[in-house]
Amino acid sequence: MAYNNPHGIKAVSEETYEMMKKAISTCTTLIHQCNKGDNFLDNFACQSAFLVCNDSQNAPYRMSQLNPYDITKKCPLSTPLCYDFSRVENFLNLESTRNALHVSDKAPKKWASCNFGVNMKFHVDWMKDFSGYVADMLNDGIPYVIYAGDLDFVCNYMGNKAWTEALEWAHKKEFNEAEEHDWDSNKGLMKSAGGLTFIQVYEAGHMVPSDQPEAALDLIKQFTAGDI
Repeated sequence: MAYNNPHGIKAVSEETYEMMKKAISTCTTLIHQCNKGDNFLDNFACQSAFLVCNDSQNAPYRMSQLNPYDITKKCPLSTPLCYDFSRVENFLNLESTRNALHVSDKAPKKWASCNFGVNMKFHVDWMKDFSGYVADMLNDGIPYVIYAGDLDFVCNYMGNKAWTEALEWAHKKEFNEAEEHDWDSNKGLMKSAGGLTFIQVYEAGHMVPSDQPEAALDLIKQFTAGDI
């Protein structure tokens, strides 16, 4: 995605891209060890995978100072979240909002868009494979839609499509054999079978509702109505 993407954007040089590819084997080896269990060695592999994979795959991209959530936008290294969430923070910190949401008095007095202290406590989980829970729900007849904007680097549509196709579940064969087709009058590309739907949303980054609000609303309406 950093070098080969539908928009022809080269976020890194070809040399850096080749270095990123060479590092993938070490990264995936650590991820596989991480998912073998929950003992000390496994958890150490999870922490190591977090550091090695981020250093080899995410760091080179960030050095380009492009937005990891939208490859068409700039994002200085001094602004890790890349977006201004002040209006959201101001709204959620209003006393009237807290009361309407029944926020406990024991909760922190100020809501923050990203708490890096909490984030740190989830580092072991970063490389854990939780896709089995999705398979369980699909096998129980609960429909799922996975979507990704095609401008997103950090949760890119290529990776999301790959894990949906690798997912072990009752209708894996049907899903993988399903043909991709236009979704919502050229707002994206879609494939669906057995209750699982994958949608690549065109011209959208990580924040699909912000970048393509009409497409995001259509997706929600179609999914809740059972049309996809």
